[in-house]
Amino acid sequence: MTLAFLVSLVLVFAVGASIERGNTCTVVAFDDLIHRRSAVRLLTFVYAWFLVAGGLTVLSLTIGFTPHATVFPVTIWSLVGGLALGVGAVVNGACTNGTLARIGSGEYIYVMTIVGFTAACVLIHAVGPATTIEASSIPTTVPVGHPLLALLGFGAVIVLTVRRMVMGQHESFRDFLRNAWDPRTAIFIVAVMFVVLVQIYGPWSYEELLGEVSKGAPADIGRRFALFVALLAGAIIAGRTSKGARLIGPLKGRAVRCFLGGFIMGIGFSLGPGSFGGLTLYGQPLLLPAAWAVMAASYVAIVFGVIYLRSSSGDWIKTRRG
Repeated sequence: MTLAFLVSLVLVFAVGASIERGNTCTVVAFDDLIHRRSAVRLLTFVYAWFLVAGGLTVLSLTIGFTPHATVFPVTIWSLVGGLALGVGAVVNGACTNGTLARIGSGEYIYVMTIVGFTAACVLIHAVGPATTIEASSIPTTVPVGHPLLALLGFGAVIVLTVRRMVMGQHESFRDFLRNAWDPRTAIFIVAVMFVVLVQIYGPWSYEELLGEVSKGAPADIGRRFALFVALLAGAIIAGRTSKGARLIGPLKGRAVRCFLGGFIMGIGFSLGPGSFGGLTLYGQPLLLPAAWAVMAASYVAIVFGVIYLRSSSGDWIKTRRG
């Protein structure tokens, strides 16, 4: 086990812990906007895009690093996959990142989301459309588009973060380790850790691991599964050591609903292709058109889904309004 991989495990552990402490979830972000009239969590998406794009640009300018990505064309499957991702996330009550946060907080019923996600990947791969989509992919190096804009955004996020830390409420380091985190702080840590991970190991997400496992044993499965364990461990330890924090969202976990939500998200992941973690932290910052098409479709589905859940028509579903 190399030193670089040991560092990767630590980075992924920190990502898992940050996702749990910041309740990083696309569904929760839109639920905050619609139900609580707060756009803070949605702002973290912009933070993530500029931090990752700017960080990769810095690596490119300093050490000549160029990220690798699989480029997919924008097709009708991009929109169908994105809509399925959004619908599945609403049914589940959390996106794939939010699922990790819920598991970390002790809602282990959300493991059924991962089971459903994997089952859908197996089914879609057996049926055939995913194989056709994969055939149209082009593995290539992808320079960061608009590097000047990326650096300006990167600098702006750094300045805003430092300003918030200096002028905001202060707490001891011990309290910071035990309390829930501002979602902007959490996404800052997630994005920075992800950029370093991309440089020393490569882009990694647990959704892609599950998708590839559904097709058979992928290359380097031992190390990739170890990263998944580190991600879960980070989320769970963060949840177990948290003091008085309670995750919020539109729905409480239920076994059938979690499985079904995960299953629908697995369909979306296979058809898009891609999911919330990889597309938000990698595809969108690199300005990959398919990533933006998939995520735009998922955002539309989530907005309408959350509006329905919070409406009188959605009262038959037991919501969490905490």
